[in-house]
Amino acid sequence: MRLGRLTVLALMLVVGGCAAAAPGYTPPDANLDKYKAAAPRGGGFDQAGRYSLSEQEQKLNCKQLTGSITIKIVQMRDARNRIQPSAIASAAQTTVRPIVGGSAYGASIDEDLRTDRARLEALNRQLAAKSCPTFDLDGDLAPGNKNPPRPVKAPGRKP
Repeated sequence: MRLGRLTVLALMLVVGGCAAAAPGYTPPDANLDKYKAAAPRGGGFDQAGRYSLSEQEQKLNCKQLTGSITIKIVQMRDARNRIQPSAIASAAQTTVRPIVGGSAYGASIDEDLRTDRARLEALNRQLAAKSCPTFDLDGDLAPGNKNPPRPVKAPGRKP
């Protein structure tokens, strides 16, 4: 009986030693692989502040692009009604972000609107490239405009 206990203890030590030999190892996770495969690739902002579309955004059809732009225009119109974050909150977010990660979105409404506008322009260019009706972004984002955002006729097409 004592020999069986010693065998089990020895086996546990060997297995524990193997686990300690590979610190940071995590077994493969099928769900994690699925999420990584679905994550956007490419795209983002360049040094000049111009937005380039991700692979997923480039594959969107006219209806999907139009929907994305419409929602973002309405959100940007509403941004004028938001209260600016306090200097303390913005500084805290800026300080903590490099440590814990996360986004800078929300730290400055003006910066958020600038980046949103750059993305809207890229999406609108994609609409034009696909010969879809595009938006008049200046008109749709004009202060006081409460009309629903609607695309105008497609470039190069007869009415």
